[in-house]
Amino acid sequence: MISNSANDFNFFKLLSQKSKLLFFLILFILYNFNVIAQNNSLISDCDDFISGSNAWPYVLVATTLDDGEASQAAQTYTMNVTSLPSDVANVRVYKTTANGSEYLGNPIVLTIGSNSITVPAVAFDRVVKFQFSNGDVEFEALSLNGVDSDCATPPPPGPLSLISDCSDFTNGQSAAWPFILTATTISDGVASQAAQTYTMNITSLPSNGANVRVYKTVANGNDFFGNPVALTLGSNSITVDAVSFDRAVKFQFSSGDVEFDALSLNGEDSECICSPTLYETDLIVKCDSYTWIDGNTYTASNNTASYTLTNSVGCDSILNLNLIINESSSGTDTQFATESYTWIDGETYTESNNTATFTLTNINNCDSIVTLDLTINSSSEINTFNKQYEIQIFPNPSRDIFNLMFTSEQAQTMIVKVVNMIGEEIFSDELTEFVGKYTKVIDMNTQSKGVYLLKITTSKGGINKKIILQ
Repeated sequence: MISNSANDFNFFKLLSQKSKLLFFLILFILYNFNVIAQNNSLISDCDDFISGSNAWPYVLVATTLDDGEASQAAQTYTMNVTSLPSDVANVRVYKTTANGSEYLGNPIVLTIGSNSITVPAVAFDRVVKFQFSNGDVEFEALSLNGVDSDCATPPPPGPLSLISDCSDFTNGQSAAWPFILTATTISDGVASQAAQTYTMNITSLPSNGANVRVYKTVANGNDFFGNPVALTLGSNSITVDAVSFDRAVKFQFSSGDVEFDALSLNGEDSECICSPTLYETDLIVKCDSYTWIDGNTYTASNNTASYTLTNSVGCDSILNLNLIINESSSGTDTQFATESYTWIDGETYTESNNTATFTLTNINNCDSIVTLDLTINSSSEINTFNKQYEIQIFPNPSRDIFNLMFTSEQAQTMIVKVVNMIGEEIFSDELTEFVGKYTKVIDMNTQSKGVYLLKITTSKGGINKKIILQ
């Protein structure tokens, strides 16, 4: 009989591993849900905003007259919007002028992504406020004059690039405008007639500042150069309007020392900036051991190891290991036969054998190696051994107690054992230089019902008898 106990153990072990994996997966999802929820905020939920009028109910105060000279500085708000209400949401500037009168700017439609307004510096004390038309605007980052809001946790800073290090920029022909971002050329045909837009989120500027200007060709083929525009920290964007003729449009930059963490041209993100780190899970199920990409050989399940790869544009890609190691199993098939026995390997054995093995597949889809423990007795040997030692085992079958009796007429070493059908030892008694009558009460009250084997061996041979516990 082949043992199933090892398979049962491995089945429950696998079930436990799967349950743990499911638990951690649910925990991971809940954790990430909470993190996302904590990162974002609605305008209506953020106490940085005060109440305004019915049309402009949410107000972000940048400065007041009480701030004195500080109110004269440029005032800037920046908000990274992640969700907008179904109806339009606008923002506008409120400020006081030099003579103390009020000025209301034109409404500006909020869009998904970075939104920013800078009110230029003046030479008088004043009030500046940013008024919002809807509180259902959701954002993940908000700053006022460079100070981050506590209402939302901004995402961690991503990788940076300098203009001079980014291959999206080509060399200009003048020292004054050495870096060129080409939006379209005449060879693009009809596509060149569409609006052309660049957007760059600047994180650092050189000490002497930096400018950008537009170069384009006009309908008669002449060159047009726009006025220089000073680059600022935060979002910078220029859109060149659509036309009805093929043309070239380029954005020229005065310095390569401008550092940025986001750049797009006509809606296409630059590869100079890595996207947020990509996390992938390598789910592997193996038997006994596995050597992963990190060179380590794992002999137990592992869901904590990780390995950092570099993609084609030099950005990190984190590979997390989710390894399930299942164990191979083994067992002993104990058999007793008279004259011969044909085993599961198809071989017919005429002699005792305890070395033959056969490989099956267990419940974990791993190897289950079965070792044969075969005792072959001839009819004459069994009869001779029984007569020589007068072996008696009774009652058989029994509910608990077995009485064993035999006689040894000469001093010899004898081993008496009771084993179950997978070879586990239930009872053992080693007799040294034993001679005379042997009597033993074998109590199997605590054992499971089934077939067991009584094994008596001497230097001259042995015998095995089946006993049945009911």
